[in-house]
Amino acid sequence: MAQKTKEEQIVFQNQSHLVQKYFNDCGICPDLLDIALATDIMVQFAISGFSKDLKERFDNFQKYCNEKYKNDPQP
Repeated sequence: MAQKTKEEQIVFQNQSHLVQKYFNDCGICPDLLDIALATDIMVQFAISGFSKDLKERFDNFQKYCNEKYKNDPQP
């Protein structure tokens, strides 16, 4: 496993905290995989900025979370 730079560690920690706060504020108790997936998406956003591909990942993950945790299938 490659060693992360100090900057990458800070970005990861910040995005991980943001993901934890988001789930907590929404009343969701996610499993570890979902925390990891959400953190990965947010780290990609923080490092690379917004893109069409990232928007698709956001949308798919949000739909997945709505279905899994809120029993709310959205079109």
